[in-house]
Amino acid sequence: MRILGIICLSFFMASNASAQAFLNVLDFGGIPNDGMPDDAALRSAFEEAKKQNAQGVFLPAGRWQFDSSIEIPRGFTLKGTYSRPHVAERSDLEGAGTTIECYVGRNADIEIEPWKYPSCVNIHGTASLEGVNLVYPEQTDVWNPVPYSWTIFCNSDYDENQRFKESSRCGVVNTTLVNSYAGIFMRWGANDHWISGVNMSVFKKGMVLDGITSLGVIQNVNIHNQYCWPFYGILASDHEKTNRLAKENLKNLVGIEFHRADWGWLNQVFIIFANKGFVFEKSMNAADSSQWELGTRALPSLDISNSGCDLCLTAVEANFVNTGVGVNFSNSNLLGRVILGDSCYGSLRFSNAFFSYGISAPDSLNDQFVVGKRATLQIVNSEVLNFPVDVPMWYGRVFTVRGILQLSNSILVSTDTSRYDEKTFKHLQVENSGIATVQNLVFRGPEFRYTAKEKGRIKASLIEHQEISEDFPYNPPR
Repeated sequence: MRILGIICLSFFMASNASAQAFLNVLDFGGIPNDGMPDDAALRSAFEEAKKQNAQGVFLPAGRWQFDSSIEIPRGFTLKGTYSRPHVAERSDLEGAGTTIECYVGRNADIEIEPWKYPSCVNIHGTASLEGVNLVYPEQTDVWNPVPYSWTIFCNSDYDENQRFKESSRCGVVNTTLVNSYAGIFMRWGANDHWISGVNMSVFKKGMVLDGITSLGVIQNVNIHNQYCWPFYGILASDHEKTNRLAKENLKNLVGIEFHRADWGWLNQVFIIFANKGFVFEKSMNAADSSQWELGTRALPSLDISNSGCDLCLTAVEANFVNTGVGVNFSNSNLLGRVILGDSCYGSLRFSNAFFSYGISAPDSLNDQFVVGKRATLQIVNSEVLNFPVDVPMWYGRVFTVRGILQLSNSILVSTDTSRYDEKTFKHLQVENSGIATVQNLVFRGPEFRYTAKEKGRIKASLIEHQEISEDFPYNPPR
C-alpha cells in the first residue's frame, strides 16, 4: 500500500510539473538574431503547449522577428527573460534580453476602428505577455514617426458579425515598449485585466480602455520618452535632443484614455511630457455611447492613486464621467491644467493632491481649472500652485466654474505677483448658475479674489492669507 502511495504521489508530482512547464521556442525551430521570421516556430510551440497542457512558451534572450501578429492563445503566457520592470538599454536590444521585433500595422489609423488593423501582439482570453521588450526596427526617425497600429491588443472574441462572444482577461507584466506609436488597447470585454510593471515610450497614445466593465488593475506603469533613447542613440546628457523630444510629446502625446471603463483601479501610473495625461471620454462604439450618453454605465468610473502627470499641458481632461461613482484621485501629482467639459455629467474627486501649473506664453489666457456646466469638481486636503514661466502677464484664472466646485482644507499659491494683472486677476470666477463652496483655505500670494456673474453663487468661509516674503518664501519647481 505504501509503495502504491509513493507511485501515485510521484505520478501526481510529475503531472503537475509538466502542467507548469514552459516550452522553449528553440525546440520548434526558432532562431534568434538571424534576421529571419520566427512566426512558424512560435505557432508550433503554442500548438504543442495546448497538447501538453503547458503553461506557455518561453522566448530566450535574443532578437526575435515576427512578420505577422503574435497570437497568444487563451490561458497561455508568452514569457521572456525579464522578471521585473526594466529599461531596454542598447545591449538589451542587441540580444542581452528577450526583444520582439514588430513589423506589422504600418500606416494604421488608430482613431477609427483600430481593431481592424493588425497589432504586434494579440492577447486572447486569460492570456499574458511577460518579460519582453517590444521594438519597431523600421521606426527609425524619432522626429517624424510613422503611424503604426497598437502594439498590444487585448482582444476579446467576436463572431463574424462582430458580436461579442468571450472576454479577454489579459495580462501584460514586466514589459517595455521601446518606440511604439500606440501602446496598449483594451477592447470590449477585456475585463479583469492585469497590467503591471510596464514601461513605454510612445509617440501618439499610451493606453486606451474601452468596453472594460469589470474589475481590473493597472499598476506601476510609466509613460516616458526616455525608454526610446537607447534605440535612437540619445544620451541623457544631450539636452538639445531630449528637450526637443519632450516638445514633440507635448504637441502629440496622450497618456491614457478611458472610454467605457467602470470599476477599475490604477496605482503608481506616471506620465510625463504629454499634451494630455488622463483623458475621460464616452465609448468609441457608437451604439454603446448613444444608449448611455447621459447615463452611467458606459462612462468611466475609476479609482486612481499614487499617480501623476508631470509637465503635461493638460493633466486631466474629463468630457464624460460616470454620474454615480465618478473618478477618484488620491495622493496624486498633477502638473498641468484640469478641464471638466460641459458634456461631463459626473464628478471628479481629488484628495491629498498637488496641482501645479507653470504658465508659458501660449497659456497666457488659459485658466488652470475649468468646471463645465454639468460637472462637479471636489478637492480636499490638497495644494494648488500656479507660477508664470516665460509669460510677461497671466490673464487667466485659477478656477472658472460653470458647474459645481467644492474646495476645502487646502492651500492655494500664486507666486511672482508682478505677473498677475491687478485689475483682472481672480482665483475664482463662478458663472452660468454655477455653485462654489470654499472653506478652510490658506491663500499665499494675492489675497483671495473671486467674483460671481450670470447667477453664479459662491459661499466662502474660514479663509486665511499669507504673503510670500523672505521670511516665508515659496520656491516653485522648474
